[in-house]
Amino acid sequence: MSAIIDLSRGAGIRAELSRKALLARLSDILGCDPEALVLAANAEAAQQALEGVDTSFDTSRLAEGLAALESPSKEGVTLYRLGREISDYVVIDTRNPALAAELTDKSALPYPYLAPDIVPRLTPAAIASAKAEWDQYVSLMLSCAARMGELTGAVVDREGDKLTLSSPDKGALAQRLAALGLKLEETGEGFTAWVLTLAEAKALAAYLGGLKAPRTASIRRTTKETDIALYIDLDGEGGRFETGVHFFDHMLEQVSRHGGFRLDVVCEGDIEVDTHHTIEDVCLALGEAIRLALGDKAGIARFGFALPMDETRAGVWIDLSGRPYLRFDGEIPGERVGDYPVDMCAHAFRSISETLKAAIHVEVSGDNPHHMIEACYKAFGRALRQAIRIEGASIPSTKGVL
Repeated sequence: MSAIIDLSRGAGIRAELSRKALLARLSDILGCDPEALVLAANAEAAQQALEGVDTSFDTSRLAEGLAALESPSKEGVTLYRLGREISDYVVIDTRNPALAAELTDKSALPYPYLAPDIVPRLTPAAIASAKAEWDQYVSLMLSCAARMGELTGAVVDREGDKLTLSSPDKGALAQRLAALGLKLEETGEGFTAWVLTLAEAKALAAYLGGLKAPRTASIRRTTKETDIALYIDLDGEGGRFETGVHFFDHMLEQVSRHGGFRLDVVCEGDIEVDTHHTIEDVCLALGEAIRLALGDKAGIARFGFALPMDETRAGVWIDLSGRPYLRFDGEIPGERVGDYPVDMCAHAFRSISETLKAAIHVEVSGDNPHHMIEACYKAFGRALRQAIRIEGASIPSTKGVL
């Protein structure tokens, strides 16, 4: 037998490998030396090791999978808990490897047992997905607060995961809440609504009514080749483009900018092998996200067309018909533009068409492959801007469905 099966690594060695992998991820997030970080099993253990620390939370980094605790008396030291829905583990960021070694050696600091899903939950795509969900949650909470104020006449304040309603006439407020069928926790001057998750925020928004449904979607797509988090807001702006394929990032930015919507994409792919899987899977996720964000497509224009020209001519026609089809006419010369294979241009639009369930026709002519590919993506963004715009209330089809 020439093969070797390594069965020599016991639980202790595997735990150490998990610890190092986690510290490497955390050092990327926090921007520090992994040797300056210490893991504690819980806040109490960290308190004991540091001889007292206030453990009230600062949730400003919760979207990154971290909740910061108040800094202890030791200068330069900060504590982070790994997200309220991830674990009780606490990371002690000492910014000082010598102090980290000292704390690690303290018997007061129990060695944490790491659950196997901790590191995957802190990948760039996982963090981006959590941040997108957090942004949706905050936006919905603010909308719900405004709507509850309209319905009850109360002053509504949002703090974290709660909405506090106050009124000079608490009795009248209680009657209005009862009439609305809302049961809240009674507090000193009013009532508190606890809305702990995005799903609960969505349910509350639907129950209150009168709120414009956000045209947003969040996609998390994980395969053996890629790990993708993608968020789209068809009525937002800005974006984040981190796929590891730099020219492709530039093209996605063109789609977002010319399409007039916010697009956040984070992908870890096997680009050391090839860029094919990254480009293909991101485009599949993009098409699906646009389709989900459009909902039942009521009120949209449905059709879009763009024909930008300079020395390169590119035209894109879109029909958000519910039927996938791609026609790509044009020969792009060369093999690569930067790290982008030119033969992936047509394949990218085919992938978008499949999951968007739209008919897309692309025509391109020219001599410069960079300009030709960029013109295709720009024209697609412009055509999409037309197709997704709201211009009525009905579904633009005699069938009544798209």
